[in-house]
Amino acid sequence: MSELGQLLKKARLEKGLSLDDVQEATKIRKRYLEAIEEGDYKVLPGSFYVRAFVKTYAETVGLNPDEILQYYRNDIPATEPETNSEPIIRKKRSVQHSDRFGRWATTLLMWAFVILIIVILYFFLVKTSDTPNNQTADDTKITDSESPSPVAGEGNKGDAAGGNGGNTSTEPPVTPEPEPKPIVVLEKSSRSEDNFVVAAPDNGKLEVEITSTGGYSWLGVFVGNRQGERLYYENLDDGKTVKYEMPDKGMAIRMGRADFITVKIAGEVIPDGDVAGLKNMNLKLVPYEEAQKLQQEAGGAGNTGNSGTNGTSTP
Repeated sequence: MSELGQLLKKARLEKGLSLDDVQEATKIRKRYLEAIEEGDYKVLPGSFYVRAFVKTYAETVGLNPDEILQYYRNDIPATEPETNSEPIIRKKRSVQHSDRFGRWATTLLMWAFVILIIVILYFFLVKTSDTPNNQTADDTKITDSESPSPVAGEGNKGDAAGGNGGNTSTEPPVTPEPEPKPIVVLEKSSRSEDNFVVAAPDNGKLEVEITSTGGYSWLGVFVGNRQGERLYYENLDDGKTVKYEMPDKGMAIRMGRADFITVKIAGEVIPDGDVAGLKNMNLKLVPYEEAQKLQQEAGGAGNTGNSGTNGTSTP
C-alpha cells in the first residue's frame, strides 16, 4: 500500500465511511478506489483519471485535494496529453459564443422593456395634458348656477341637532394579527446527522428547496427515511436547484458534501453545519400544535401567545 493510499484510507476510516459509501458519494467504481489505496494505478483507465479520482476521493473524506496532489505529485502518474483536445477546445469555444449571444439577447430585451415603459408613460402624459381647461371652467359655472338655494330654517339643522354639524367620530384602526409561519425545530444533532421537526400553519403544505453552491455534490432525497422512495439520487451540479413538496411521511436528505448544499424550508435556510463530507438530514412532519409545544420547550424565539409568529429554533 502506498503512502498516499494509507493517508486516504485513514481519513476514510476516521469518518466512518466504507468503500461502498465513497463509491456512492463519488460515483467512482469500488475497484478503482481499492487500486488508489493500494497504489496500483495501472488498474485505472488512464493517468488523467488517476489525478481526477484522487482529487475527488480526497474531497469526499475531508482532505484538501490541492495539497494532496502537490505533496504526492511524484507518486501520481503525470497527465498524458489527450488526442481529442482540439474537439474539446472547439466545443468550449462554441459554448462561450452561445453564452455571449445569450447575454447580448438578455441585455437587448431589458432595454426594449425599459423603452416600452417610457413610450407608454409619454403617451399617457400627452393625452392628459391635451384635455381642454375651458370645459372644466364651464362645468363649474353650470354646477354653481343650478345649485338650489338653501331654504330658511333648514340650513343649520345639523348644527341645531348635534352641535357638530356632519362631523362623525373616527375609531382607531384595528391592528391585524400576524400570519402564522412554518415551524422548524432541531430535535437532535450530531456531526453526521441532524433530526428536525417541521410543521405548516393550518397543517398546509411546505416546499423544500435544495441548492448546490460552491461545487457539485452527491445528493439523495427520500420519502420518510433513507429506505423510502427515492425522489433524487445522483450528483447535484453547482448552481442547480431541486424543489419538492414535503411528503406527509416526512423526508430524508443525504449529502455527499454538506458545505456545498443549502436546504430551505418555505424560503428559510436550515443550518446543516457545513460539514465538508457526508451529512444526513431527517425532516419529520408533525401537527402545528405539537410543533409549537416542542418549540416552546426548546426555547424557540418568536412565540407570542396564539399570534402564530414562529421562527426556526435550535436547542
